[in-house]
Amino acid sequence: MKIVSLQSVGLGAVFPSVNYDGINEPYVLEVGKKLKDGRGEELDVTVTEINYQHGDFDAYGFEIYTVHTSDGHIRVLPADKYIAEWSE
Repeated sequence: MKIVSLQSVGLGAVFPSVNYDGINEPYVLEVGKKLKDGRGEELDVTVTEINYQHGDFDAYGFEIYTVHTSDGHIRVLPADKYIAEWSE
């Protein structure tokens, strides 16, 4: 099984609406989809892979997700702050 998406737990990100009010919505990362910036606009960076890691990581705690992107970066996210969707 592999992870196909992550969704933030809690309030998530605040994206501006048409009338400039902030809208709280979960921050979602999906394999094959583009990342969004702080304004809800898509970046030219695509999520290529999401992995779960469990172990003794000094800087990150015990459980993390690593999000690999098309720009060659790996973003490290705490597992207790995201809900993963798994698929075959």
